[in-house]
Amino acid sequence: MLRLILFIALVGSTVFCGREKDFRIRTNRIWEEEKEEKPFSGRWQDLETDPYDNVVHFDGETHLANVKQLTFEGMNAEGYFSFDNSKLTLQATGYGTDCDQIYELDLNIDPKLQTLRRISTGLGGTTCSYFYKEEDNNHRLYAGNWWNIKIDNHTDVSKTCPQKQCANPQTDELKQLCNTSYTWDIFDDYDIFKVDRYGNFVQRLTDTPGYDAEGVVSPDGTKIAFTSIRSGDLELYVMNTDGSNLIQVTNELGYDGGSFFTPDGKRLIFRASRPKTPEDIAKYKKLLSYNLVEPIAMELFIVDIDGKNMRQITHLGEANWAPYMLNDNKRIVFSSNYNAAANGFGAFSIFMINDDGTGLEQITFGKDQFNSFAMQSYDGKKLVWGSSRNGTNYALNLFIADWIDHPGTTTNTVMKDTTTTTGATPSADKTSTNKHFSTEDKTTSTATPTDPNPSSDTTTPIPTTSTGTPTSTTQKTEKWQWSRGGI
Repeated sequence: MLRLILFIALVGSTVFCGREKDFRIRTNRIWEEEKEEKPFSGRWQDLETDPYDNVVHFDGETHLANVKQLTFEGMNAEGYFSFDNSKLTLQATGYGTDCDQIYELDLNIDPKLQTLRRISTGLGGTTCSYFYKEEDNNHRLYAGNWWNIKIDNHTDVSKTCPQKQCANPQTDELKQLCNTSYTWDIFDDYDIFKVDRYGNFVQRLTDTPGYDAEGVVSPDGTKIAFTSIRSGDLELYVMNTDGSNLIQVTNELGYDGGSFFTPDGKRLIFRASRPKTPEDIAKYKKLLSYNLVEPIAMELFIVDIDGKNMRQITHLGEANWAPYMLNDNKRIVFSSNYNAAANGFGAFSIFMINDDGTGLEQITFGKDQFNSFAMQSYDGKKLVWGSSRNGTNYALNLFIADWIDHPGTTTNTVMKDTTTTTGATPSADKTSTNKHFSTEDKTTSTATPTDPNPSSDTTTPIPTTSTGTPTSTTQKTEKWQWSRGGI
């Protein structure tokens, strides 16, 4: 009888542990297996997670390890590292305002144990934040139109978002353009501002009519690259970090934007549209007259910061955007839907390519997934990006992973079937039931998103609800509209 009792207890504990592990994988908790302990830095971003669960880490993603989710629900994007890799600045909607505001996250603390700290005012719309290069991370920049918002005692500040042209077209011509185009708004009162760690205004860096946004800081901390319409077209510019010594970099018809400095600081990697036919040129100019662009045909380009030696890198067709050059000063990660027929309508994957246009390789997988805004940490050890994985139809979240430069098993060709991988995979014999799971498996925080006082240092709780993988890609493409080049 004693042996029978011990046997039943052993079987029960095994089943419980298995279920517990499955639950922790689904909810993105850390699973620590019994193995030789490795030295731990004490930073949350360095914790290990279970690989290839097909919830936050998909089969085939061999360049990624220890994938962890940083935000939960809402629309979160454009997460960029501080120069010491300890913090992330990002833009997000869903925390008390109807359009993007700028927030900050500490990467050394579990995101479920902290709150997003809002940096922007809460007025109007914002986009494209970036840290200055400082030891104390005291300053950052972002673009917005808060300076042009008129408020009084009766104003609901959460409803002060800029009006999108196609939300309520006022002319027959605009209605026709909106009905036949997928558009991004180029808000004509966006300017770039420098603020301190508390969001206090320090300096207005641009002050010309029209759109000024998409600012980034050079690796040496001395320059800012950004997109402006001050010439009549959307071109790239470089200036000192105090706004002085302005230089126009590009001067070719089309939307030049989403730029980043290369690691050596000598060039800009960016994406651009290049209308060529008379019909495409006429449509581009007409949309631009309404402060609109149609970002369905974009390719990657590279240019010296003085405007010389510009050349095209990709020739893939469709939308290729959100490029970032890795620390080797050669390879570029970017987002593309050029093979979306295999991934599902509206799906974007992250790819990698050499700066000479060779060596195309797919980095992220997962059917009907949106992946973009990739940035490598300055020490080359991490990759942060935005993804629809482990979210709802209206959720875009940020993820961080260890970057594996030379994975033991790599896929050197671009895969067309995202449900399986070609050749050997690290988990070819591993199956997962975690793509969709019931409400009983959710972990929900009792914290509710709030809208902190813009002048205070209070913070916005991050909701911690996880649901199944998105299934409606039509809804996703309607919802995912971001600046810097962002759907």
